[in-house]
Amino acid sequence: MKGKKLAAFILVFLLAFIPLLACSNDEKASGDGKNGNKIELEFWTINLKKNFNDYIQGMISDYEKANPNVKIKWVDVPGADASKKFLTSLQSKKVPDVVNLASSDISMIQQYNVLSPINKLVSKDELNAYIPGLIDSLTFQDELQGLPWYYGGPPIGTINTEIYKKAGLDADNPPKTWEESLKNGKLIHEKLPKVYGSNDLPGIEVFVSQGLPILNDDHTKAVFNSDEHVKFVQMFVDGYKNGAIAPGAVTKDDRQLQQTYENKQQAQAGQSVAAALLNLEKNAPNEITKIKVTKPVTGGDGTIAVKAIQTFVVPKKSEHPKEAAKFALFVTNAKNQLDFAKIVPIFPSTTETLEDPFFKESKGKTIHDEARKIMVETAPHLKVNILGIKDEEKLRDYYTEQIRAAMMGELSAKEALDKSVDYWNQALKNQK
Repeated sequence: MKGKKLAAFILVFLLAFIPLLACSNDEKASGDGKNGNKIELEFWTINLKKNFNDYIQGMISDYEKANPNVKIKWVDVPGADASKKFLTSLQSKKVPDVVNLASSDISMIQQYNVLSPINKLVSKDELNAYIPGLIDSLTFQDELQGLPWYYGGPPIGTINTEIYKKAGLDADNPPKTWEESLKNGKLIHEKLPKVYGSNDLPGIEVFVSQGLPILNDDHTKAVFNSDEHVKFVQMFVDGYKNGAIAPGAVTKDDRQLQQTYENKQQAQAGQSVAAALLNLEKNAPNEITKIKVTKPVTGGDGTIAVKAIQTFVVPKKSEHPKEAAKFALFVTNAKNQLDFAKIVPIFPSTTETLEDPFFKESKGKTIHDEARKIMVETAPHLKVNILGIKDEEKLRDYYTEQIRAAMMGELSAKEALDKSVDYWNQALKNQK
């Protein structure tokens, strides 16, 4: 805990200096930043050198051959240190030019006006290569703060076909809405008392997929305590009481869920990461044969949200922002993302990559093939749930705590949301 407090203190100390860095143009390094006649771009990635050195180095070599006036200096940063190291670099005279950051870090950093808007460095046509929802999610006040790269993919839905059959439900007609999912869960628990519906909770991402707003248009106030929000959360509270939601769903660590597919006490999941299938396959190979992958449960327009993706940003203090953005476009282009996806199970941010036979022509021989097929179908409806506010993770955690309290009957749904909104608005007020 002492280490965490120290790291937090350092981060606060660094952030205190960032507003000054954004407008400081007289501290740039002397000279033209060139290596001989070449422009040198410092390129940061996160934890890729050990396993993907050949892939990254190959891209760099290809780019340097096609752009003989550019030299790429690659720096691979440990994941735990990425944002802190980047913030520290902003105090120096020579900053990195192309930096890999998680979108959650952008949410923390963008408010300090230290990132070059990508849409002012590249053309609109070049940005059309990416999934529109990802571009929109990373845009604040009409400024694109980061270029989307890779992520784990859209969420999927899953159901246990054996349990569905025993409960008299049709596995080929999975729930499409949360109302249907909770209704099925209740029916399953009534017919099979030792089995529960799901471990789904109404998190912030679920609000987004339901089309329910989190903040007002200018991100100055939280608005998720409307009558519609309360009604939506109440469905889950009722579901927790009637068995549609499993008792262990309120655990703080979802790795310690009590009612799961592995122990035959979970019937379905409205939204789940595809990687969960790998764990199930490893831990309960007999049970995964009963699982059917479905489209995720969503709201009316089919929107789905992921919490974070990997991105590239260009600091305002970069001496060569346009060249940096051009290189970021190259790293994230359709071909390079396809090559990356073929060596590691990541999901691309470019629409052209998803049209490739590698993604499009899945033969569906395994449950993982079927999951990939569904993820490709739902990707056009994807958003990143990035709010662009200070202490976003802390605010999310507070919200989740109140939801847990509501599920367990310690607060009403309205009290939980009102309490969360009050807490968020006080924090947002202090950010002005």
